[in-house]
Amino acid sequence: MQPPVPPPPGGEPTVPLGGTPPPPPGSPLPPPPGAPVPPPPGGFAPPPVGQPGGFAPPPAQPYNPGIGGVPQQQNGLAIASLVCGILTMVLGFCCGFVGLIPGIAALVTGYLGLRKADEMGGSGKGMAIAGMVLGGIGLVISLIFAIFIGAAMMSSSTTY
Repeated sequence: MQPPVPPPPGGEPTVPLGGTPPPPPGSPLPPPPGAPVPPPPGGFAPPPVGQPGGFAPPPAQPYNPGIGGVPQQQNGLAIASLVCGILTMVLGFCCGFVGLIPGIAALVTGYLGLRKADEMGGSGKGMAIAGMVLGGIGLVISLIFAIFIGAAMMSSSTTY
């Protein structure tokens, strides 16, 4: 180890080549390489060897029986009823009487889906009811639209 170089006049002490800066005057010298590290000030001991940072491992996660379990069976008739009900509403407003066909399909599949939901323990019951309601409302709108179109066609076909 090289002896420390005296500081230049009016400047900071320089670092010897290939080494660390010297400790400030009055401070203890660092331990030699390979010696045990003294505890930090404040009385805290260094962390145990097996646990970096001194933190305990996180607690185990609780068992969730829903993950990886048997998936619930879907009620396809209830889903079909809801899709037909939405289709009836769209077609009832934009195309009129074209919404009659999916409206009837929504009512039939909703009724069958409701029966199947009772057998399955309620799976899809809300979708079946929503499909029947939307199908019924869309069916009424389509019928009213068809009546107005029919009346308009009858009045425009008169001859003078």
